[in-house]
Amino acid sequence: MQENLYREVIIKHQLERHGVEVRWIIPSRALNKASSLDDIENDPVFKREGAIRVDGEWQFRKQMRGSQMVVFSTWRSYLALTRMAQAEGRATINFCATSGIDHWTHGVERCLIRSRFTHRLLEHEAATMGLSLPPSDQIRIVGSIQYEYPKDLQPTSFRDRDHFCHHYGLDPRRPIAVLFPKGIQSFHKKVALWHPDWTQQQVDHYNQWFLDKYGEICHKARESACNLLIKMHPSAYVAYNCSSEFEKQYWHHYPWAKVVEAGHTQAMFDYADVGLGINTHASLDMGYFRKPFIYVDSDIKPPPNLPAFDNIKLGTLTPGPSSHWHSQPLIVNPWFRSWLGAFSRAEDLSALLADPKSLLPIEQADWEMFVEEYWGLGDNRASERIVAEILAFGEETLSSRSRKMSWSYWRGFFWDWVSRLQGQYTWHS
Repeated sequence: MQENLYREVIIKHQLERHGVEVRWIIPSRALNKASSLDDIENDPVFKREGAIRVDGEWQFRKQMRGSQMVVFSTWRSYLALTRMAQAEGRATINFCATSGIDHWTHGVERCLIRSRFTHRLLEHEAATMGLSLPPSDQIRIVGSIQYEYPKDLQPTSFRDRDHFCHHYGLDPRRPIAVLFPKGIQSFHKKVALWHPDWTQQQVDHYNQWFLDKYGEICHKARESACNLLIKMHPSAYVAYNCSSEFEKQYWHHYPWAKVVEAGHTQAMFDYADVGLGINTHASLDMGYFRKPFIYVDSDIKPPPNLPAFDNIKLGTLTPGPSSHWHSQPLIVNPWFRSWLGAFSRAEDLSALLADPKSLLPIEQADWEMFVEEYWGLGDNRASERIVAEILAFGEETLSSRSRKMSWSYWRGFFWDWVSRLQGQYTWHS
């Protein structure tokens, strides 16, 4: 993701400090369509860390030589790569590197997941979609490194809120609201996939409703005299699905709304007062930073009746916004079950945006419950737990007699032996 391109560097450095040699492989869009990291050859950090771009399965197989373990992040498209690694006797493990609610096991032997909600989600998908899960004792909750940054690669910072506001031409005396829209082009394509029986006119009409509602939100924010930022969806930076320039140009229709630069995401969370959206899961991220979120008219256009959207029912928190958790629960958002903040009709939004801090306070206990539910732990130490699990998994798995008795192990062992001779061995336990 563009907001924190180098988060895996933390994992790499910690493993190296434990004496593990790490080969950092980055699949290009040929293997992972959602990748935004195709141009790693010209990136100084990737060059410094020796990152290797892999464009095909044969290149991946070649780069695995000499390794005993392959550590994946949780992209769905890594199923074939996992199978190749296991066919050669490599131990396989994955970890959560993102926000959102998705986690794909793609057949690894141990899963390092974000939270208990994720565990329920995986069990639900195993029952309804045939997802293959490792045994329960091989699923460990560690949190996510989405907002952990390497010490020497900290995000762009501003001296204070005033300087952040000055950069975007905002009034520091006014609240800062952030709108989290879906990627305009990518969402339009998703709607067509969700509803293959719809005509193009129906798809266009559904998509246009969201665009019109985003516009209404922008106007209501202007009426409230608050500052408005647009946080583009991560899919807006993935060229195979849309054009980031197109997305940026679209928001020029609302010149008082400023598009957040990808490198300023952390600062945006630091200084924002409230998040806004319709069908987004960005309430997760705002909640992580203890900021309220307002879903606007999100019940008018429900999500499609598909198994993938059943996951909102798996939460254990009181349904509805936290503004009503301790009074009358409101189930008003079919896109996400429970969140920190409020629900609003568009016509009532201006009043909430005028003073979101006092109108939408977050109780300490509610924040802790939310973070535990969806993030597992919010202490910014997920990388330490991930590394500890990788090391323990290596010790347990690579000394396993069952693995040594398998033909795939001996085939992998042959490649290990060849690579040792070449000085390319990449796992030291």
